[in-house]
Amino acid sequence: MASQASEISASGTNNASIGSFASKLSWNFNAFFYIDYPEKHLQAELGPKRRKTKGHRAYVCLHCQNPPWSNRVPGNAIHHAETAHRALIRASEAANDTPSTFASGVLSGAIDSYIVSRPSQAALRNCFNKQAYIEAVVGLLTRRRLPFSAVEHSKPRDLALACNPAIGDLLINDRKQAMGYINSNYSLYSSQLAERLQTTQSKIHISSDLWTSPHRHGVLAVCVQWVDEDLKLQKALLGLPECKYSHSGATQAELIAGTLRKFNITAQSLGYYIGDNATSNDTCLEELSKVLEAESGAEYPHKRRRIRCIGHIINLALQAFLLARSKEALRAALEATADEPGSTMLEEFSQQLHELDPAEIAAHSDTTTHQEQRQEERQEQPTRKPTHARGKRAATTHQQASNVDERFAGWQGIPALAKLHALAVYIRSSALHNDQWYDAVGKQLGIDNITRWSSWHRVITVALKKKPQIIQFTAEHDNDLEGNTLSSRDWEMLERTLEFLQPFYEATLEAEGAMASISQSLELLDLLLGHCEKWKAHYSQPSNRDDRIIHSIDMCWFILDKYYTMTEDVPVYAAALLLDPSKRKSYIEECWPEEWHEGAFAAARSLWKEEYDYDVEIHLSEQSLAVPALLKRKKDTMLSKMRLEVRNKTMARARGKDDFDSFISEAPIALAEDTTPLQWWCSEDVRTAYPRLNRMAIDILSVPAESAEPERTFSGARRTARWDRLRLLIESIEKIECIGNWLREGHIRPSAEGGIGLPCDPEAIEGDI
Repeated sequence: MASQASEISASGTNNASIGSFASKLSWNFNAFFYIDYPEKHLQAELGPKRRKTKGHRAYVCLHCQNPPWSNRVPGNAIHHAETAHRALIRASEAANDTPSTFASGVLSGAIDSYIVSRPSQAALRNCFNKQAYIEAVVGLLTRRRLPFSAVEHSKPRDLALACNPAIGDLLINDRKQAMGYINSNYSLYSSQLAERLQTTQSKIHISSDLWTSPHRHGVLAVCVQWVDEDLKLQKALLGLPECKYSHSGATQAELIAGTLRKFNITAQSLGYYIGDNATSNDTCLEELSKVLEAESGAEYPHKRRRIRCIGHIINLALQAFLLARSKEALRAALEATADEPGSTMLEEFSQQLHELDPAEIAAHSDTTTHQEQRQEERQEQPTRKPTHARGKRAATTHQQASNVDERFAGWQGIPALAKLHALAVYIRSSALHNDQWYDAVGKQLGIDNITRWSSWHRVITVALKKKPQIIQFTAEHDNDLEGNTLSSRDWEMLERTLEFLQPFYEATLEAEGAMASISQSLELLDLLLGHCEKWKAHYSQPSNRDDRIIHSIDMCWFILDKYYTMTEDVPVYAAALLLDPSKRKSYIEECWPEEWHEGAFAAARSLWKEEYDYDVEIHLSEQSLAVPALLKRKKDTMLSKMRLEVRNKTMARARGKDDFDSFISEAPIALAEDTTPLQWWCSEDVRTAYPRLNRMAIDILSVPAESAEPERTFSGARRTARWDRLRLLIESIEKIECIGNWLREGHIRPSAEGGIGLPCDPEAIEGDI
């Protein structure tokens, strides 16, 4: 026995070694030890980028209770059993000489069957945790999107019965029964979520988007974000209703109004709307404001509450960089796709830039909107801060853009990108080509996609990382590539292009983060516009002159500035900058032209005066209201309570005289790397110092920068509504996605985490699927 323990210790502690040696023991290792992972929660502390791991395993003795015994080395565990539990091992070895059967005739050598009495059927059923079982099944069907037929398969049932043979009649074995649990839990938690939305600390911000499912149904995702009563940022999917017969803004407004009505969200509690640039969203918001006003009598200022998704703007700008021939082509493409929603607009926009007839482009050369005329006028004004100021570089004018050489046909006019595209097409054209490529390079190149500019970023990144291998590969296949071999000049162009695209890629990732807010939107646009201006200045110098890349930068800048201009009509953008403690007035005074300052300050101040500048009841913690040590008494007296009450009001009035102007005039402060402006405002001392402005800040800084949540919903729903599940009703898909979303966001807490979990006895077991 000792030799077996020492042999395992010498072989290491990996999974394979213990499995192989344990099988050679004369006794059942699993009857003496179970495996635990003491460091299994460590991954949460290591951060999301670190590979997930359970940490080191430990072997815990089942027969040592006081004190418990565990060890990481399997050899030590075997030695412990052979020395501390020698009698049990001998009993097991003796019993194994006369095999017996257990349950359904399966041979069993488990020590427990000989040391303790065999459990009864009642005991086995009593130890079955039905609550945990129901939660696991519903989680698999919603969060993991397993098909409902999985509960009817024999293998999952066999697996459960192998763990506990007495629970056959307690298992879910019918898809309608499974849908019944989802229906009942949807009813329960939707009502609970509606109650939670009545106690928010901020307005409830909404985002929506349209999507066509794989089984050809139009659905509208309605998502919300808010700050809860515990001052935590929350988000949730409220609904995924079907959008039948029409995708107009009015139809969308009806569906959104129905969802808001279901969760008791009124015009007074509704905050800002975040969506893409489709004109149907403008119509939707206008119609929604009419419905809300008719229902509650309160006006909803839809024009001031319309937030444009920053990720969508960045995507359009990079599409222009890669595809546009001229500003006229951009105007024509934008006009042609204005009514398209979401990702459909991006696809159509890219297609339009590819296919627009020159006559259509010319039709836009003499027609510009009032907004675009203002944009052109700003470009001709003198520059105060050329690397930061919005629309202030020496840009190509509208008249000059009309004469852009038609050879500038986006990436197709840049030889380096055209050759890289040809290489990607060659690799994907044949499995043999792909095999040769992978053997030589060791990493898939991918291929560009005209509807996703980031695909170019990925392809160029891979190409530059594998430059030596690709040079060797293209040299060996030069004839097959028909001259599409990248030269040294082409490689330089790829490096420059990637360097130009990198800030856009990073800005997209930052804006789609879980804690991103509208306070980042104008800052990101300022940085990206400054980036364009810097690069154009560099490539405009005689020694670096490159007309192709200058043209592409012009197209990108045009889109960024176009949508930047639109933010002037929505004062919350400037207010978000001013309420960011790391920016305040100093940011605008430093980074914007002087003639813009007063307009931005006045717009934000009007928002403050109209919606937030009134006295509020202030609730401060005991710590913040503590009296000086000399005035303390062992017991609170009536006088001390009165004194604290007066002090509370005095402090609030002193700070609240006009705390908006006082706050933005103070010097910016540096926030900790892991602290957002919203988290700063939610801290106790800040809420005490700015009791009224705090409400405004929490309302505004909880507005997301992107309408990313509907897109995330669609990414998951396409797996629920895939082609082989065509019989699923849209109502069922909506409930599946909502339950999965609420589980992920913590609105449903499993019983194992201290929540009420999912009810085991739903009122309606039957349910259509």
